[in-house]
Amino acid sequence: ASANNDATDNAYELGPPADESYYPFNQIQGFWQVDSTSVTIGVTHAASTLLDDNRRSNVNAEMVQLAYDKKFTKINLFAMDNVALNGNAMFSVLRNGCGQSVITEDDEYFVCGKNLVMPHMNVSQRLPLFWNIILIVVYSSLFIMVSVMLIQAFGLRDHGPQDHRVECNGVLI
Repeated sequence: ASANNDATDNAYELGPPADESYYPFNQIQGFWQVDSTSVTIGVTHAASTLLDDNRRSNVNAEMVQLAYDKKFTKINLFAMDNVALNGNAMFSVLRNGCGQSVITEDDEYFVCGKNLVMPHMNVSQRLPLFWNIILIVVYSSLFIMVSVMLIQAFGLRDHGPQDHRVECNGVLI
């Protein structure tokens, strides 16, 4: 069913249910709609990935903002791609919504919904410069070590059979 169409209880028409007591389950999808063709085109021609597209579009942050602003009346299931990016913020907004806790309005410290501060959301998953430098140094040193080992191995191979024996305390090893 498409949430963009008018509400209907007709099984042959697309749209959200008109009778929410009969159809109480509401799923909100905050992710990319993909099929095999779009994935193939994205990977082969656009060098695109689902996680990178999700990060660049900022769709998760927009979904968190919509949930925080209570643009959705009822949420039973909220589906998102790449929950590593703003997934905790979405969890916080959904969990701290009014009516999601055993705390009642009679309690002295009752705070929920928009009375809570909006969670901090990640806008980038880039590593700080320090860690980028560390990664470059580590991978460069690994590359140099492997290169030296390969050069030595091919150099020994070109010298013919290695029939060197070591004598230690009169015993041939």
